[in-house]
Amino acid sequence: MDILNLLNNLEKVDQELYERLSPRRKVMKDFFTVGKKLSLAALPLALGSMLQKAYGQTSSNTAVMDSLNFLLALEYMEFHLYNNALTVTPALIPAGDKAAITAIRDQELAHVNLWIQTIQSLNGKARAIMPYEAFDYTKINPNINTTYATFLRTAMVIEDLGVRAYKGQLIPLMEHNTVLAAAARVHSLEARHSAQIRQMLNKLQIATLKLLRPWPGQRRADNGDLVKDNFNDSTIGTMAPVYDKDSTVANNELRTIQAGISLIGINGKTEITVATAAESFDEYLLTVSAKKAANDLFIRAGYKLI
Repeated sequence: MDILNLLNNLEKVDQELYERLSPRRKVMKDFFTVGKKLSLAALPLALGSMLQKAYGQTSSNTAVMDSLNFLLALEYMEFHLYNNALTVTPALIPAGDKAAITAIRDQELAHVNLWIQTIQSLNGKARAIMPYEAFDYTKINPNINTTYATFLRTAMVIEDLGVRAYKGQLIPLMEHNTVLAAAARVHSLEARHSAQIRQMLNKLQIATLKLLRPWPGQRRADNGDLVKDNFNDSTIGTMAPVYDKDSTVANNELRTIQAGISLIGINGKTEITVATAAESFDEYLLTVSAKKAANDLFIRAGYKLI
């Protein structure tokens, strides 16, 4: 275990990490001072014990481990998409967009490492490494490695799926405050990835996507008209599971009532219409629906999530 790397990754998504470990921020100095008296083999066990206390988590909670391993699979899927484009087909990405794509790729890799190390530190078993070949990125269009617009459209759908899936995983993590906080912070970063990709895609002004916005919302035709009851921003029917309602709960993207309060025309604001109210909140996908969408759309046989 790379202890320093683990702590660096945890600190990126949990700014209160050190306070959780000790009332004093010098706790890690103390830890490594003690570490001089321990064998290197004992250090991971000692740190794991500290993290279990900080995170209130032990390996007996399989629901948490299953959730973290699912998030790990999503991060592999995202990382390989960007890494392949940057390393195998670098000419695909315009020079002006390369820095943003590189930053997103590096953040996805940090998330991969974060979840692996967190799972291991909590005495869990991280899923086997998922290589690029585990994923099928051709469902939107086979020319993903030759056409930049296809690459961005694929990235958008995968990021949108990740955002909804992450939000759904906050439910099984609800009683594990620090893991929950880390997942929520990664979720917010994934949402920013989605917004960035959407803005880059909008610049291309592709037919049927000219009015694409930084967030998922009710589809608008190129003339600005709303496309009734359609939130599928990919405009591709087979990608609908990423945007449709979760079939197991009434949390579809057409919801206009939050916490029992109707948002339509709230406080007399008549400009808050059904479409505006519905897209004010992103709805989650529960594990079953999110895994099915990932399996059916992007994961190859032999690597399917269970």
